[in-house]
Amino acid sequence: MTTSTTTTVPTPEPHNQSPNRGPSSEFDLSGKKRFTAPYVNYIQKDPGAPCSLTEALEFLQVDILGDVIEKDSMALNQNQPPKNKPQNLTVVAMEGCHSFIILDWARPLKDDMVSGYMVHSASYDDVLNNRWSTRASSGTHLPVENLKPNSRYYFKVQAKNVFGLGPFSETLTYVTESDDPFLIERPPGGEPIWIPFTFKYNPIHSSCKGSQYVKRTWYRKFVGVVLCNSLRYKIFMGDGLREPFYSIGDSLGQGEDHCQFVDSYRDGRTGPVDFSNNLPSAQGYYRAYRQEPVTFGVVGRRTAYPFVGWYECGVPIPGKW
Repeated sequence: MTTSTTTTVPTPEPHNQSPNRGPSSEFDLSGKKRFTAPYVNYIQKDPGAPCSLTEALEFLQVDILGDVIEKDSMALNQNQPPKNKPQNLTVVAMEGCHSFIILDWARPLKDDMVSGYMVHSASYDDVLNNRWSTRASSGTHLPVENLKPNSRYYFKVQAKNVFGLGPFSETLTYVTESDDPFLIERPPGGEPIWIPFTFKYNPIHSSCKGSQYVKRTWYRKFVGVVLCNSLRYKIFMGDGLREPFYSIGDSLGQGEDHCQFVDSYRDGRTGPVDFSNNLPSAQGYYRAYRQEPVTFGVVGRRTAYPFVGWYECGVPIPGKW
């Protein structure tokens, strides 16, 4: 005999906190009404600028629980998990940016021993199947990345210490904005396919040190990225997966048009300024303008082809949640 269970979609609890910052416009770029709730705060963004998780985190000026962790290590006589659920859970969204939100919540109560948090998130379909993704946070915030456009998600948080997990916070729901139809150049067949692959590159050429992904380009080369986060990454290029990947120099700018290599119609934001002037010149690719084929040669210091340490193109990588 088999039994079936039905998973119910959680109903958000009433939220008590100070008034939120609503969006500057009721509708997103596609004309769809933006999701609003007492627990949702919006960060305004220049419509022409690429989405930046780094900028959103800087705007939020988030805290790290260094002093709380130190208290945890000394309070060994408190031999129990956290007693209280996290309070004032908030969804922070950036206007025009569907692919990420930042969860933010209040610092723990003084009589509770907390060393960190576990953040649980799920799409609508995953909630129905009781499949939650879980990530740890050492502070009172956590970005959730690679969200799909026009999709509903659910979030909840638990405090933790060396003795275990505390009670769940309230469960919040949020619906992401529409995709920007003028940003991403969709390849034939739909989404670009980014494959996790550890390619060879010179690490001093990248401000980012995270996961690596590759995809094939339309002109028989491979583009590789090293992530700082899903919206900031260093772009490299190589002839083959077993060959070294190289930086890309730009003779007429700071690599803004290199966002074409990650399928963006628009130029992006890059940095740091004068990054390659502080490094030895090196072999790499270069070009002057969008659509121009790249040339292999010497780039960087004492050449006409400087390169940068990171790009923000508004295109999330790997792009799937």
